[in-house]
Amino acid sequence: MKFGQFVVSVAAACVCVLAAAEDRILRIEGVVHAPVAELWGSFQTPAGIQKLWSVPKADVEFRPGGRIRTSYDAAGTLGDAGTIVNEIVTLEPERVLVLKSIAPENAPDYVKAICETGWTVLRFEPLSPTSTRVSITGLGYKDGELYDKAYEFFKQGNAWTLEKMKEAFEPPDRQAQADAIAKRFQSMTGKWEFSQKSSDGTVFRGRSEIVPLFDGRVIFATGFLGNDKKMGQHSHFTAAIDPRTGEWTVWNFDQDGTFTQAPVRLDGNTMTLDWNSYANPDGVMTPYQVKYVFLDDGSYDVHVLASPNPDGTRNTLAKVHYVRPAETSSPLPGK
Repeated sequence: MKFGQFVVSVAAACVCVLAAAEDRILRIEGVVHAPVAELWGSFQTPAGIQKLWSVPKADVEFRPGGRIRTSYDAAGTLGDAGTIVNEIVTLEPERVLVLKSIAPENAPDYVKAICETGWTVLRFEPLSPTSTRVSITGLGYKDGELYDKAYEFFKQGNAWTLEKMKEAFEPPDRQAQADAIAKRFQSMTGKWEFSQKSSDGTVFRGRSEIVPLFDGRVIFATGFLGNDKKMGQHSHFTAAIDPRTGEWTVWNFDQDGTFTQAPVRLDGNTMTLDWNSYANPDGVMTPYQVKYVFLDDGSYDVHVLASPNPDGTRNTLAKVHYVRPAETSSPLPGK
């Protein structure tokens, strides 16, 4: 029998809230480079199940009490002796899916044993708009030779399934995107400033200095905002590739203690930061967006956009134009 044949492996004839203390737990997890909504939606269609679990045949009734049926035999028929059935016990949309497996008629005895006593919990943790941590947890493994065989079988089978899932959703341009973002950040190193008049006649100005660290693998920036008389430190900005996702990400603190984590994406001359800010002291997240639009003369505009409106559009909160300062400009941003 081929590894991964039961996909997420185990489930139970009756799902218990707690596993017995002596039961073993089998947990496999990894990062899939796809939005959590895309992964969750894939569980709801036959084509999605085929992509998720690398099976040639599938059908699904996606609801608590519904069933996902699959077959690794391209010449077989769903419902025959080789059909794998996973009953959906319960779910939390885009977060948790609990399955109960029914062993096929031709399954070995150790598979039938674990299908009698175990169940599977799939968890989905969004790490960014384009990456999700997926964990597959099998419970209900008892003591004995049959369960030892089942544990080893599904340890390899679930790892195979998760690896195939990662391969199926891997964007072909992910590395090229990361390289292009790195070049954009490196092109921004140095000092920058803007100055513009507001509608009431007052001057709004800002200044920043961007420094590459560790051969450009980390970008460090300090920003100042103020008026024509004085500026104060506004933000502390670090950009690097998040080791969890392999994606460029910004981490920022501002003068009020607000923390922002912002995945970065690049489309032509526009670099977009999904500026998810957690306000101090209540910790509530506000999904702003910041766009850097790079211009042909080497300068760039920064657009700060509000949270989405009901129709998906965003209002502009601020737009400024950054240029490199003249040699006569003050070398001290706080002055």
